[in-house]
Amino acid sequence: MVKTVRLPEVIMMMKNAQIPNLLGLTGCAILVSMSISSCGVIPGTTVKRIPPGYVGLKVQMYGSNRGVQNATISTGKVWYNGYSEEIIVFPDHVQYYILSAARDEGSPIDESISFGVGGTSVNADISLSYFFNTNQIKDFYGKYLKDPDEFKATLVRSELRNCFNQEAAGLRPEDIVGTKQRELLTSVQNCLNQKFVGVGVEFDSIGFVSKPRFDSAIEAQMTARFQAEQQAIAAQAQLQVAQAEAERQLAKAQADAEAARISASTVNPMTIRLRELELQEKMIQKWNGVLPLYQGGVAPFPSFDPKPATSANN
Repeated sequence: MVKTVRLPEVIMMMKNAQIPNLLGLTGCAILVSMSISSCGVIPGTTVKRIPPGYVGLKVQMYGSNRGVQNATISTGKVWYNGYSEEIIVFPDHVQYYILSAARDEGSPIDESISFGVGGTSVNADISLSYFFNTNQIKDFYGKYLKDPDEFKATLVRSELRNCFNQEAAGLRPEDIVGTKQRELLTSVQNCLNQKFVGVGVEFDSIGFVSKPRFDSAIEAQMTARFQAEQQAIAAQAQLQVAQAEAERQLAKAQADAEAARISASTVNPMTIRLRELELQEKMIQKWNGVLPLYQGGVAPFPSFDPKPATSANN
């Protein structure tokens, strides 16, 4: 195996060997030639492997062409000049990041976010996901000069906190644990995307890992207010039930009165006669064919005659 010797090492070897200045150039040429292997490897040549799901960005560190190169490098091994070039590796897939106070989740240090809301401070564990647009990695690195890990450890956390402070300014503590929580998270996500839209970083989701934490006095006030609101809601519901029942009873009474009125207005001799015939028909249906016996003979079958019986004298 041939060991590659870089130019700074050559110079250091010359100094340590205390080669006379007269032979400096010759010694340097000999050492450089010794560092070239039989395979033709150029001193300082370095190889870097870019794994699947990642891309590389070549950065020229010195010379008139120093700066970020235009083209990104796809998966595979990359040979480059370790003296003057550097390869920055970026992920080509979604990144997940949890900023938590817990030491066993996300980071061994407290990375939770604290921001102001309603004149007090709230602390929260935040989860988020984002990805790099590989077509704009050159723009990103050219502006921030940070690799993905440095970006996550510095810019993501600081800008996330700034966006929370900005978007939660007009809210109350109970708003961010209630109906306006989703609205706040959406606003923060839009805020972050606006900050990084020009360099190809897009935030896909933001959420609270757990319930945001307030000062104990604020927590007590929120709990008391929540209980009062729930009691008011329950009382309002009971009132609505009572009102609905009263309206139902009133409607029933009005319907019964209207039915009685209609029934009374339709009573006439024809109606009475019809009722008599209906009753007589029911009696006939229930009759067993046997007439009741009276002393002296069989009683006649009863009948209903609306006309009163006339006396024999008439």
